[in-house]
Amino acid sequence: MTIDRQLIFSLHLSTKILPMDTIIQSLIIVVPSLIILGIVYVMMSGFQEAMQKMFMEDYRRRKEEAKSLNHAVISPLRIQAYERMILFLERISPSNLVMRVHHSGLTAHELHAELIKTIRSEFDHNLSQQVYLSIGAWEMIRTAKEETAKIINITAEKTPASASGLDLAQGVISISSQIKKLPTEVAIEYLKKEFAENF
Repeated sequence: MTIDRQLIFSLHLSTKILPMDTIIQSLIIVVPSLIILGIVYVMMSGFQEAMQKMFMEDYRRRKEEAKSLNHAVISPLRIQAYERMILFLERISPSNLVMRVHHSGLTAHELHAELIKTIRSEFDHNLSQQVYLSIGAWEMIRTAKEETAKIINITAEKTPASASGLDLAQGVISISSQIKKLPTEVAIEYLKKEFAENF
């Protein structure tokens, strides 16, 4: 009987020890795994942050390089656009336009047609320059062109049909001299001011 009691006691002890031993063995396996997993997580999150920071710095650097390259290429084109449009405005200024287009033997009707054709042709030739100018600058140029054409049209309407080109030319210059500030002058001032602010 004693042996049976000892056996029962040892079985009883082993069943109590067995679950505790299993827990300890499980902890021996799980705890180091969790520690390693934690270390890997910390390292990976640090690596990910470092990679993200490196990517953002590279992105900013490339963006700045592109911007400076773009500025180096676009700035001369923008400067040239301002120059060309100021030249355009000078060329369509009523007195300059009349002096350049008028030649002897033209009737008032023929000179009128040539003046309007020249304004349109010069404008069309410079149409692509609007890409490099501000919207406000381009609107000023367009308005100056239209108002200059109106001055010529009004003068042509007031000039008799039988008049010579010289009569129309004198009429355009006379009406232009009565205007305090010609539309082309207003546009040129606007462009010069905007140019000074931007460059």
